Parts: sequence; structure tokens; C-alpha cells
Amino acid sequence: MEERAAHRAPGYPVARRAKRLGSAAVTAALLGLPLVSATPAQADASSQWPLKYLKASQIWSITKGSGTTVAVLDTGVAPIADTQGSLLSGADFSAGTTSNGNGQTDLEGHGTEMAVTVAGAGNITTGLAPETKILPVRITTGATMGPDEMAAGIEYAISKHVSVINISQMVSSKDSTLAGAIQDALSANIIVVASTGNDGGTSVSYPAAYPGVIAVGAVDQSGSLWSGSDTGSQVTITAPGVNVPQEDANGSPVSGTGTSAAGAYVSATVALIRADHPSWTAGQVIRDLIATADPASGQTAGQHSDQYGYGIVDPLKALQASAPSETSNPLLAAASSSASAAATVGATTGSGGNGSSTASSSNSSTGLVIGIVVAVVVVLLIVVLIVALSRRNRNRPGGGPGAGGPGGQPHGQYPQQQSPYGHQSNPYYQQNPYGQPQQYPGQPQQYPYPPQNPQQGQPPQQ
Repeated sequence: MEERAAHRAPGYPVARRAKRLGSAAVTAALLGLPLVSATPAQADASSQWPLKYLKASQIWSITKGSGTTVAVLDTGVAPIADTQGSLLSGADFSAGTTSNGNGQTDLEGHGTEMAVTVAGAGNITTGLAPETKILPVRITTGATMGPDEMAAGIEYAISKHVSVINISQMVSSKDSTLAGAIQDALSANIIVVASTGNDGGTSVSYPAAYPGVIAVGAVDQSGSLWSGSDTGSQVTITAPGVNVPQEDANGSPVSGTGTSAAGAYVSATVALIRADHPSWTAGQVIRDLIATADPASGQTAGQHSDQYGYGIVDPLKALQASAPSETSNPLLAAASSSASAAATVGATTGSGGNGSSTASSSNSSTGLVIGIVVAVVVVLLIVVLIVALSRRNRNRPGGGPGAGGPGGQPHGQYPQQQSPYGHQSNPYYQQNPYGQPQQYPGQPQQYPYPPQNPQQGQPPQQ
């Protein structure tokens, strides 16, 4: 049974787990957690659908992730049978920005589940990159967490020169300290992977929404987007995240559903690529992931969508691809391009008129439009002048029939008093490219030509 995530306090894991039923089920029910009975996961990759889906047996003939380290920023990682061989001594920032432990305490279980998804040894659960190392960085106890703790964990992971930082946690909003820490990681050639969120909303959660971060959504066994996966323009890629075999902090099998597990599979994929291509930059790895992603149903290869990003991760194709020629982080470039486009639009439409950085093609198009408008205005002015002169001649004494109306008022006084054509001194005329007069409340209907009313000789009345 699945359940839509309710509102939670800032700092919570982006995953949902199905634990064994029993006394724990009663406690979990009181907390509103979804529960499903689960059968033990098997070490055999063919029985773990995500590993079969991702072609793990073929991947492992190329690499299993040896020589790489994944920092798991989470609730800690317990030293169970399937993590002991890969677990390093880490840090604990769950009580503040100063570490007070080695990160191997996990009271909530979420961090351990991420660790076995990445590098499980296969006693119960096999990870996608079983020979990579896990650096446990505890940033929350599973209740609340601030951005400062997450930022401290990132800086610690940077100091340990990890290959990739996995963050299957989120904060409620962006924060300058956290944004700075992520930028430090990217500058250190470290890839940051974060889950998009589990509310099924149309905005990606932080830290996944930060520029340069690989934001990961979740799909099921058919490759369809999981209904709870948050979507938005920052989504980079998707990965298996429904009914994923995992283990809790006691080493007991559980089944996880959410973008957390999806993020862990992408982090494992990054570790595999960096193990096989240690000289590649972080930007090359990200470009490789994007270029080799499998398009979702109805999606064109290479096309981005707010639901799937660039598609579903394909570790085997990513390992078999050639090195991308461009080395920069494309996610940073995309964010920079969006910001530049917004700035250009603001400069072009603003009142200052100082948009000197506008591209030459934009200047050319704008100049052409202005030229056409000016030409039209000039032609209309000439027409107006001819019509005005013609009317003036007709309204002179003896100038033709209908020279005067009732009361002896010459027709020529009407356009002089209520001129419908306005000269260049009229500020409203320049805003009317069609030469028609502006209408204002309380004024009579304006006509661009002399009235044709032989009976009264006066303009029609409203």
C-alpha cells in the first residue's frame, strides 16, 4: 500500500519504505507511514528488478566501481553485513556543524538503505556498484535538519575527495550557505546527486534544484514515472525507484519506494563511470549520463521533459560511450543560459534602453521592425496632411457646396477644434500606427474624412 507524502518538517528523507509487519507496524501506523509486507531480497541480481532492468550482470563485466567513493549524506549508515566491507569512517553532523561521531549510527534506517542500494555486498541485497566505498556522513537523525548541517556534510565530503555525493534528503527552501557548499563541491570536480522529492508536485526540491546538481526522479518497472516523483525543469534524469529491495539498519530486508532509491542508483552509476574513466571530469560524466539516457515512452532521444529529464539512466550505455569532447558541467551551462536569457529580456523591455549586450541577430530583427513602423507612420502622416489640406481648401468661402452649416459655422472649424489627426506634438499619435484617432470618454466619434451629410452639413451625432 502506498500513501501520498503529507507535509513534513524541513529536512526529511525522500523515500518510502515497506517494513516487516509486527509491533513496528503499529508504531509506524501511528506515525502515518506506509507499510507493505516484503519478502527477503536475494543477492542474485536477476531477482532484484532494478539490477535486471539496469543490466547489472553486463555492467559488472566492465567494472563494479572499485577505486571510487560515494558519500552518503543521510541518517548515517549502520555497519551491517552488506555494508561492513565498503564502509569507511565518516562524520556526524546531526547535532550541528561540528562532527561528533563517525557516521556509522543510523537510528532511522534511511541512510543504510541508500548505502546498500549503492554498494550492498550481496548477503541479502546487492548494490549496483558493489565494490565502491561508502563514506557515511550523518546530517540528520531522521526528524529535522537544517541547511547548515547539510552544508557541513558537503564540505566534509569534499575534504575526503569523494567521487560523488548522494543526497536523498531535502530542505524546505534554498539557502546561501548550502548553495555555496554545493558550488564548492562542483568546483572540486565532485558530482552531486540529489532526489527531486516525493510529493508529486511540479517543482523540484532543494538541494536537487540547485544549478549543476543531478536531480533524479523515479520510475517503476515499466519505465513509467512514479506518481509521487516531483517534476520540473531542473529534473536531469530518472531511475528505478518503486519497490526497490533494500535493508534497514538492522540488516532486515525492506522494500523502498521513492526518489531516494532512484538517486542512489544514479550515484552508483556515476561511481561506475568514474571507476572506468578516472580521468573524466565531472562535466564529462554528466554529459555522458544525459547523452546515453533511454528516452521514456513518447520522448525523443536527447529531448528534455519536466517529468523524465533527459530520460532513464542506462549505466551500460554510459560505460560503453566515448568520452564527451566538452568537459564543462552542462547543468551549470543550462542554468547560466536561462539566467542570461532572462537578463536580456529584462534589459530589452526595461525603460533604461541600455541593453548593449543583446546579440547582433536580435538587434537586426529589432531594427527591421522599427524601420517598418517608422515607414508606415511617415506614409500615414503624408496621407493625413493631404486630407487636411483638401478639407481646408473646401472650407474656404466659395470653396464648394456645403461650405456652411446651420448657424453659419464653417465646417473647417470642427477639425481645428477637435482634430482627429494630431500632429507630431500629439504624444498619443505615435502610439497609433494605423492613423486612427484615439477615443476618449465624453468625446464624439472622430472621423478621418469630411462628413457626408448633405441635409445638415454637420458631422453625425453619437
